[in-house]
Amino acid sequence: MDLAVIAKLMEMLQDSTLNELEVSEAGMRIRLSKTSSRNGAPVVPASARSETPEAMAAAEIASLLALPEVESSVETVVVAGLPGTFYRAPAPGADPYAREGDLIEEGQTLALIEAMKMLNPVEAPIAGRIGHILVEDGQPVTAGTPLITLLTD
Repeated sequence: MDLAVIAKLMEMLQDSTLNELEVSEAGMRIRLSKTSSRNGAPVVPASARSETPEAMAAAEIASLLALPEVESSVETVVVAGLPGTFYRAPAPGADPYAREGDLIEEGQTLALIEAMKMLNPVEAPIAGRIGHILVEDGQPVTAGTPLITLLTD
């Protein structure tokens, strides 16, 4: 995530009525809060600080990036490519294509989306492990709906 984007997010949070903002992008998670820092120490209002805004932003960004929340795996979200009904198995009562924790190969069918009486496969874009299945079997989805998270080491 670009430092200019982080600085802009900090500025937007400061000017808004929100107290907290969390953003995830490309395996990096950043949490900004006006009420308190991660370790529980109160945040000093900007008006009470003698540092320049750039120095404060750099210090806060450095502390955020130093958090030990970096995971050893990268999460990829598989999204619906079209609207329809999400199915985890090829037929009612059949075993699902994949379960949470299963190892999968790139191109492997993970689920189906029924659209206009056609069954369209949802394929794994990468090899990895199923993290979470985010949609219940038989639920309607729209294009772009997050369906499944995949974890890679």
